[in-house]
Amino acid sequence: MHSTLTPVKRVLAMILFIASIALAMKARAAESDLREEMEALRQMMLEQQQTIRSLSEEVASLKQQLSQEQAHTAAGPTLRITPPQEGEPSLAANESPLDEHLPLEEAPLKPEQESWLSFKHNDWSFEVYGYVMLDAAYDTQQTFNGDFARYVLPQSSSPDDQLSFTARQTRLGFNVRGPAFDDWKPGARIETDFYGDYSSNTPTLRLRLAYADLQNDNWHLTVGQDWDALVVALPKTVNFAVYYNQGALWSRRPQIKAEWTHPVGDGTLKLRGAVAGAESGDIDGGGQPDGDDSGVPNFEGTVAYEFPVQDDLKATVALGGAWGREAFHIGGGAEKNYDTAVGMFTGILDWKNKAKLLGSVWAGKNVAGFGGGIGQSVNLALMTPIASRGGWVQLQTFPADKWNWNVAFGLDDPVDSDLSPGMRSFNMDASTSLFYQVTSYLTLALEYSFLKTDYYRTQNVDSHRIQTSVALEF
Repeated sequence: MHSTLTPVKRVLAMILFIASIALAMKARAAESDLREEMEALRQMMLEQQQTIRSLSEEVASLKQQLSQEQAHTAAGPTLRITPPQEGEPSLAANESPLDEHLPLEEAPLKPEQESWLSFKHNDWSFEVYGYVMLDAAYDTQQTFNGDFARYVLPQSSSPDDQLSFTARQTRLGFNVRGPAFDDWKPGARIETDFYGDYSSNTPTLRLRLAYADLQNDNWHLTVGQDWDALVVALPKTVNFAVYYNQGALWSRRPQIKAEWTHPVGDGTLKLRGAVAGAESGDIDGGGQPDGDDSGVPNFEGTVAYEFPVQDDLKATVALGGAWGREAFHIGGGAEKNYDTAVGMFTGILDWKNKAKLLGSVWAGKNVAGFGGGIGQSVNLALMTPIASRGGWVQLQTFPADKWNWNVAFGLDDPVDSDLSPGMRSFNMDASTSLFYQVTSYLTLALEYSFLKTDYYRTQNVDSHRIQTSVALEF
């Protein structure tokens, strides 16, 4: 019995010995893992302390910058002037300095797009833009008005050519952006040039645009002087008249305007309406504009739809109209009202970066306030409003980088039965222009125009016109 149990005890002792060794090794491994975890935690704490120190330094720096900015704000707005670098886009890189600002083609300023001449004040951003321009034009027959040619003046016994130089198209403007609230973005624009009179060497400052606006993804509300709601597109020309009295209807006037934009199908629908001042001349000599004398504003509206035709081709079709009234004193204290009414269709085909075909046709009566009727509204001799029809078309091409070549034609044709002898009965302009962008801020332009004006039952005159311009944009 004793000899049988002894080996068993030995086996048990061996098992206990091996188990104790295993437990000891496991405990040592656990202790090693614990040391590694503690070291990792210590390293993490050191990194967090370093991060806290860095953040504290940044907070201190921001506090110092904020204090400096508050001090500068108290002293007045800070102006930053940084000239654009060669090859970089200038302030209005999205348009030539000779382009007109148009409601449907005007893109809202992007918050990240900064002018190189701008400043901020009380959370409002201001940017200065404009250009200095010199125009020179030669006409084989005198035009009205020289550097702002609209029609050819009657010819006397012999042709009378003219040469005009002017810097009146020089322009200065301010764009303003305010802090957004909800999804609305406030803004404003003030823009001037020097076409306040007909003097080329001592011109008068003129207000072009002055409005405040509020817009979100669907609505754009405007209060102040802006482009007519009737206007969708205009030709690009060197002649500052931009086919005014030559087939293009346009004006800028004080108004309250609203535009609603909404996607429809593959395109975008735009509805625009305005209640505007009835801007007009004082034809009857009553001492105030005939439109104001009527006591009735202008009502204008446009429906436009822009849609893709193919990958690089998009189209825009628009139908617009306007109605207003003018009052004329006819003697004996009596007054006679004449309605202003016009309907207009506009079409645009835009091949991206290649070409653009655009134009308008219209018909109406008493539309001198929009540039129609060759500037004639009412025939006081016949006591009748002058009806007229007209339009314009232009092909714009971009044959090479920095080059733009355009061909255009426009006409304004009043109804003969509404005219008296000697009044303007027909006016046309056929032109071609070439623009070259030397740098992002310097543009050269050259334009040839053939202008023809008929005077009812008297004479027909024409003029060949060459015009050049140099524009330095800032």
